[in-house]
Amino acid sequence: MTAQKRHDWYRTTGRVERWVIPDWSILALEYDAVHLTAAAYLAAAGTAIPVDRGTCSVIAGWNPDETYWLTGVARPEEDGAEWVLDDEDWVPWA
Repeated sequence: MTAQKRHDWYRTTGRVERWVIPDWSILALEYDAVHLTAAAYLAAAGTAIPVDRGTCSVIAGWNPDETYWLTGVARPEEDGAEWVLDDEDWVPWA
């Protein structure tokens, strides 16, 4: 990371670490998108996330419940799941 971000992340987390960010181009080879749930955001915002010994990252620039698309088109899973509605016990909303 640049010295500018290192300084910002130190001020936010209070930790002097080696800072890294994900290699999104490598992730895009396997995944269409990355989603940050609201719960994960609340648990990790403003904290140093350990990656390796002496190396951390942060979720800087993310919003809760946000998805970053890494590819232009979503790819279907090869081993897709079939969903079936079992309406025997289904109760409609009143």
